[in-house]
Amino acid sequence: MIDELLARLNELNAQIKKNKAVNVNSNTTKQLVIDLGGFYFSEVKPEVLGILGDSSDLSTYDKNWQNLIRLAHENNLVTTYKKTLKDLIKTTKEISIKRHSTFLGAEDSGSSVLSYSEAEAILIDTLDKLIPSAANSYRQGIQDLKEANGRSSYRGTACEFREAFRETLDHLAPDKDVEKSEGFKFEKDRTRPTMKQKIKYILSSQEKKRPQISAAQKTLAVIEGLSGDLGRAFYNRASLSSHVETTRQEVEQLKRYMDALLFDILAISRSS
Repeated sequence: MIDELLARLNELNAQIKKNKAVNVNSNTTKQLVIDLGGFYFSEVKPEVLGILGDSSDLSTYDKNWQNLIRLAHENNLVTTYKKTLKDLIKTTKEISIKRHSTFLGAEDSGSSVLSYSEAEAILIDTLDKLIPSAANSYRQGIQDLKEANGRSSYRGTACEFREAFRETLDHLAPDKDVEKSEGFKFEKDRTRPTMKQKIKYILSSQEKKRPQISAAQKTLAVIEGLSGDLGRAFYNRASLSSHVETTRQEVEQLKRYMDALLFDILAISRSS
């Protein structure tokens, strides 16, 4: 999600630069700012926390996001927006670089040698060929789970697996293609195809039968339920450090369901 956040920041920055007035007065633009801030705090921050940890860098980054949202609640100077966006884009780029290089750096230096199960090796090989960034997220998630000591949170781990899964769905079922498919209708209060609709599109294109599609959609429902439970647990547990092992087991369960569904949507034979 870091890369999506960076892309949306750049789009917003380009739109702000087109503003010829002294202030940003457009309610549409201000709503875009508020929506993007909400996307960061509700969807992306757990991943950033997994990368930066609970550090002063995270605190500064959060304050910049809060400042951006605050600007959108009044008519403020374009120059102020530009400065805040410049800082956010610079930091987000650094976070993205750190995210993508963490696993590769360990692998290149020989300091971390991971062993994969046969299923994991097949998934990584397949994702490497199709969506390298998804493969990197999946690798990072496995590395986190295999760290026996010193880990105080698995929030970032869950985010890595979800990001690999989301990127795979988006690659195999682009929004525009799904929207053009026969019988497609947006679900209530949605402006983009849901993951459920993407899975139906992917498996239908593989000429899978209705029971197979239904089974895959039920697996997705379990994944979404587990993701929600994990998100609530991260924020509701009074002392996360005392529940690390429980959380790790929950993430491993989430991964097992995701692995099964990835095999289906990537059309990988279980006998391979």
